[in-house]
Amino acid sequence: MGETEGVISVELPIKKEFARLLRLMVSGVAARMNFDLDAVDDLKIAVEEAYIIAMRNKVNSPLKAVFDMQTERLVINFSGSTESALSKDDQKENFGNFILDAVVDEMQIDQDGKDLTISMVKYI
Repeated sequence: MGETEGVISVELPIKKEFARLLRLMVSGVAARMNFDLDAVDDLKIAVEEAYIIAMRNKVNSPLKAVFDMQTERLVINFSGSTESALSKDDQKENFGNFILDAVVDEMQIDQDGKDLTISMVKYI
């Protein structure tokens, strides 16, 4: 695991208007870390899609987002509790998974009971 240079944590209500705030936030973090413009755009798409996945899975407010700035990568984790657990097929066949997989270097969506976690990594 890379050396952590800083961690930003925020909790947001599950309302679509807060997706823009996450896009702005990750844009600033990525620019500070010297990601190129294409990578910044990929990260903006990734956080918005992760937020939409949380909305679709009926995550209860607040959704916790953690941005872990490491030497050679940015690790982003979303976590929250859902109203009900998803089946394994629902977790794998979500279109948002394909979008995330296309714009980040590593991604994983886990649901343990009613706890949903979305983890993403983008290398510089």
